[in-house]
This record gives sequence, C-alpha cells and structure tokens, in this order.
Amino acid sequence: MGGNLAVMVVMVGIPWVLTWAYRSNLNHKRFMRVLELKAEMNSRLLDRMGTDPAALEFLKSDAQQQMFDVRLSEPSARMPAPYSRMLTAIQLGFMLLSAGGACLYIKNYMYSRGDQEGFLLLGTIGVALGAGSLLSAAAAFFAGRFLAGHADARG
Repeated sequence: MGGNLAVMVVMVGIPWVLTWAYRSNLNHKRFMRVLELKAEMNSRLLDRMGTDPAALEFLKSDAQQQMFDVRLSEPSARMPAPYSRMLTAIQLGFMLLSAGGACLYIKNYMYSRGDQEGFLLLGTIGVALGAGSLLSAAAAFFAGRFLAGHADARG
C-alpha cells in the first residue's frame, strides 16, 4: 500500500513541480522584458532632455518615480478579490466533489474489505469538503450581494 502511495505522489508531484518551474520562468521572462523596455525608455528620455534644469527637477519629482517603477500586473489583479475567492472555492468544490464521488464509485470494485473502507473514507471526506467549499462560495456570493446592496442604499 505504501508503494502505491509513493507512485501516486510522484505522478502528481513531478507534473506540479514542472508546471511551477515553467510558470516561474515565464514570469521571469516577462519581468525582464518590461525591465528592458523601461531602461530603453529611460535612456531615450535622458538623451532627449540632456542637462536641462527643468529635466533635472522632473527627475527628482514623484511623478518620475511612478513613471519609472516596474510593476507587473498579476493575473489575480485583473479580477476583484471577492470574485477570485468565489471562483477558487467553486473550482475546488467541484474538484473535491468529483474526486470524492469517484472514490465512492470505485469502492464497489475493490476486492478487499480494507480497500473498500479506505475508499469509502476518502470518498466521504472528498464529498463533504467539496460540498462545504461550494456552500462557502455561495455564502461569499450572497454576502457580497448583501453588502453591495447595503452600501448602495447608504450612498
């Protein structure tokens, strides 16, 4: 049984680590490209402005600091936090429900009583956690609607 668990961990762990490394590499390349474009923009701006006193004052201002900051938008920054949390909870809920249902279905095909009880336990936990996650997403949705309606009534 321990050997099967090790194989399962390896089969899930290796693709997960490779995906994480690939995403990290893509984020690094994107950051370096933005940094390169900002440096090129800075050099062109300094070439055009030269040693003009107004340009030196601009370089000391807060506007210049904001203009030359390198900021990358994260994928989660495009979607407001409450919606992102609800979507994550819904995805996790459906994933756990399907995994739990699969374990409950497969338990009928196990020969040994111990295996059947193990799959029953995993299936029950998966379904319970999946249903809880979906209920959490629904509660967040209705709470968000209530608070948004409450804020509109005040303002």
